[in-house]
Amino acid sequence: MATISNLGVGSNLDLTTLYNSLESAEQTKLTTITTQQSTYQAQLSAYGKLQSSLQSLQTATAALSKSTSWNSTSVTSKNDAFTATTTSAAAVGSFTVKVEQLAKPQVLTSAAGAIDSNSKKLGGETESGTRTISITQPDTKEPLTITLKDSETTLDGIVSAINKANGNVTASVVKAKDGDYRLMLSSKSSGTDASMTVDVSGDDTLQALIGYDSTTKTGAMTVQTTAQNAKFVVNDIAVERSSNTVSDALSGVTFTLKTAGGASETLDVTRATDTNKTAINNWVTAYNSLQSTIASVTKYVAVDKGADSQSTNNGALVGDSTVRSIQSQLRGLLTDVQSGTYGILAQVGVSQNPVIGTDGATGTLKIDSDKLTKVLTENPDAVQAYFVGDGKTTGLATKMNTTLTNMLSTDTGKSGAIQNAKDGINSTLKTLSKRYDAMETSIETTMARYKAQFTSLDTLINKLNNTASYLTQQFSTSSS
Repeated sequence: MATISNLGVGSNLDLTTLYNSLESAEQTKLTTITTQQSTYQAQLSAYGKLQSSLQSLQTATAALSKSTSWNSTSVTSKNDAFTATTTSAAAVGSFTVKVEQLAKPQVLTSAAGAIDSNSKKLGGETESGTRTISITQPDTKEPLTITLKDSETTLDGIVSAINKANGNVTASVVKAKDGDYRLMLSSKSSGTDASMTVDVSGDDTLQALIGYDSTTKTGAMTVQTTAQNAKFVVNDIAVERSSNTVSDALSGVTFTLKTAGGASETLDVTRATDTNKTAINNWVTAYNSLQSTIASVTKYVAVDKGADSQSTNNGALVGDSTVRSIQSQLRGLLTDVQSGTYGILAQVGVSQNPVIGTDGATGTLKIDSDKLTKVLTENPDAVQAYFVGDGKTTGLATKMNTTLTNMLSTDTGKSGAIQNAKDGINSTLKTLSKRYDAMETSIETTMARYKAQFTSLDTLINKLNNTASYLTQQFSTSSS
């Protein structure tokens, strides 16, 4: 709204100052609304922080409430002939493993002295000017097929064409000595089902140089490395696979075979207590972070007696009933007694700081690392039962996860406490925005009326002043 600077010029009255004072007074009506808007925006932001902390806690709680998280295993044995990794599906126990044979990929080479140059054309002349090399392997759906022109039948050309086809075979040129070049074909897959059969159609000359049939073991190529499967024994059961990485022999265990022919070794699979301990630590950290967020958004700073207003350093949600309810529900869950060997949180090595205190850790959780390690080692199933329960309605983590899911729900008609609070604030902000627009229009109308009135007053007084001047002049003339 522009400031008026020419009112009162005709009347010599300071109407501009009066107008600006009235305008400032009217603007305070908007200030009241913007102050309210700022307050509600701060509350909305605070609820966003609270929601983020609750989501982090839910993620950590959900991990604790899943049985698969508690069934995690690890390999504690040191093995030389193989390495092993496990999942939660692995059975805890010891297994005897002996590696008898490693899987190998087949390698074929052309005959010694058969090719004297890597740049000389090796194929014969054909009517169509082309020939086709097909490399078949039982473990691939389709043969690797390469079509060569007459000019591409050099050793370098053949190798380049095979590699560009990007199949399950790699080709190389090996120079044994001057005048003795070899074509080397290597299967990318190990095992007998990856044995290669090379067939050249449309060029008998090239077929005579590089053809080979793995089924009959005949042809021009020589087997440099014989394809073979991996063979190993697990608890006296013979296992054979095409790869040295085997994930389907022992449930939940992936073997990587390294050396063969040695003595039997013991594979020890145990419960991964470190994984469980980490999950509990993550949950405690998330819970404490939530308490810190709540303390921040509900902070109250005392003021001196008789002060006109509260401190501007108060949290945006100080005294908020929704926040108090959320905090109370979660704290209540911590004191629930669970059925089983361990009934309370302290028995698994986690305790709660006093809710009322001055230690800066009010209501937070702390872990007795030694005690937690002890119970996880001695009775991991009981610790799991405390947190997981039946996975539906019992167990600390199970019940807390359900509570957090309800608090954070955004489903239509089933909104949780956080979404309801945010919806209420957004509704209020929309109302305030409408009030602001209406008030701004009202102020503009009022100031326009004041301007018209002051302009009329200025004109009237100016006329009266002119009349007064005229009469004074006439009286002065009559007196003379």
